[in-house]
Amino acid sequence: MGPGGGAGVEDRTMRTAIFVFITGIVAFFAAGLDAHSAELKSVRFGPEPAKTRIVFDIAGAPDYTLSGDETGNGRLFVDFKKISIPSSALAVQPAAGHVANYQFIAQNGGAMRAVLTFKKTAKIAEHFIIEPSAKVKNHRLVIDLAAGDMAAFMDSIPAQYPDLASVIEEATTPGVTEATPPAPQVAPPPPPKRVIVVDAGHGGRDPGAIGSGGTYEKTVTMAAALQLKEVLEKTGRYDVVLTRESDKDPRMKRRQAEELARRETLARDANAALFISLHADALADKDVRGASVYTLSDKGTERATKLAKSEGNYTVYQLDTREFENEAFVGDMLFDIATDKTNSASSRFAQNLLDALSGKTKMLNRSHRKADLRVLLAPDVPAVLLEMAYMSNAKDEANLKSKAWRAKIMAAVADAIDAYFEDNPQQYAQTGGAGGN
Repeated sequence: MGPGGGAGVEDRTMRTAIFVFITGIVAFFAAGLDAHSAELKSVRFGPEPAKTRIVFDIAGAPDYTLSGDETGNGRLFVDFKKISIPSSALAVQPAAGHVANYQFIAQNGGAMRAVLTFKKTAKIAEHFIIEPSAKVKNHRLVIDLAAGDMAAFMDSIPAQYPDLASVIEEATTPGVTEATPPAPQVAPPPPPKRVIVVDAGHGGRDPGAIGSGGTYEKTVTMAAALQLKEVLEKTGRYDVVLTRESDKDPRMKRRQAEELARRETLARDANAALFISLHADALADKDVRGASVYTLSDKGTERATKLAKSEGNYTVYQLDTREFENEAFVGDMLFDIATDKTNSASSRFAQNLLDALSGKTKMLNRSHRKADLRVLLAPDVPAVLLEMAYMSNAKDEANLKSKAWRAKIMAAVADAIDAYFEDNPQQYAQTGGAGGN
């Protein structure tokens, strides 16, 4: 071995690791995508005073990217690969809400660009795909716009990264490998159980909300969490991890901020496939009652990455991104991909949860809400917070104290979890990993 030979081996080892990692990421995020051409069925708009929902109904799984420019009040571009559209969509079509009009423009290789011209400048609040289910025949690409100026719009456009194929080519050196004899055929093992982390809100010195009859939120959330754990484990499909086992759990001897951070980290350490936090709200207006579901807001998504890095937590999808300091964009790409995928999954589960709870209990009019909640900040674990009812309302408080009512609601939550994984059959165990080093 000549001078510097050791460094060469280390360099090739690192490049091989990068190749394996990026190839795995490509395979992971491409899983389930249909290689054949998708077909656009319709484009719909749901305008509200401060926001607009855009829905593309598509037969086949869409492969898309988002971009935009500052022409006029702003234009949003949705680039689809291998999609067929009705000829009428090539003409300018009227829209609604923040969007004045849209049209499709043919691109090379069978791709199509949807150009959405803004009537009022807006930012991208979130975008996600709803996969077909018993109730939904086609894939739905959903893009939510919210009020914002041009700077907010440009900042909300997802980051674009270099073509991964070129990255792989640059990061690897061709070599010759010996042929490996085929492995003997054996029966595949049963799929691993999915890990569900159930968080009973508050606890210990933190009672949470206090009902009009003196009931503590921490008491009813603990009772509900234990009931949900029992329901899920009886199916044999889930391993359930509780963030606390009782109101006197020794793990809870922390300040509130430290305790919330512990619960988020616990979900990542457990390789959780889902995280659900159970709470009960309270208001001065005692007439308000009903359930609602929270997912992470845009502000919370930004805080998740900043907080992870500030705490020295560079691990995402079981990989320490600092290993790729010579390819700095990889770490940023991982966090962006992770939070984007996780937020989409959280929104899908939130919808499953709302569907399952409908008709089982009273719901708030705007039942899917977003907030910057510390307990939902894990970048690679889909998470929701369920406000089961209002402690400040006498009827809701009575329901929360009722074991029969809680059993009905927790059975609905379990149904929502089943429905989520039926729509995402490839997700057996979460690929997220331990927290920071």
